[in-house]
Amino acid sequence: MNKPYQTFFKSAMALALCSALSGPAAADTIVTNWNAVALQAIRETHPGPPIVARALAITHTAVFDAWAAYDDKAVGTRLGATLRRPVGERTDANKKAAMSFAAYRALVDLFPSEKALFDAKLSALGYDPANTSTDVTTPAGIGNVGCV
Repeated sequence: MNKPYQTFFKSAMALALCSALSGPAAADTIVTNWNAVALQAIRETHPGPPIVARALAITHTAVFDAWAAYDDKAVGTRLGATLRRPVGERTDANKKAAMSFAAYRALVDLFPSEKALFDAKLSALGYDPANTSTDVTTPAGIGNVGCV
């Protein structure tokens, strides 16, 4: 076997071995779903690398703060533990809703030209993009307030 084919073969085998050892892919989560939408908006609008980093940081911080409201120990980055919800409300459904509204509000603010994309994602998840509630006793309110 000549040198280029030998190198290619070794590389292909290494890639196959790494793939085999890495295990199954992680299941989609609400975060990976919103990441995909954020990356689509980035591909559509072509912002520069610093703007991309900033936009993703803002979005993930808003999502974290919404999630933290439903965790017994996590503390939000902006509002501390003031959004913390009672134990009975710390459900996956409430976390998913709050995190979705936070991601939605952050992304609409950062990429207003892609609002239709974000509206479609929020609607597909079963939520109303017109819900601008700031009632922090609701998941939508937590997400909306956490992103302000």
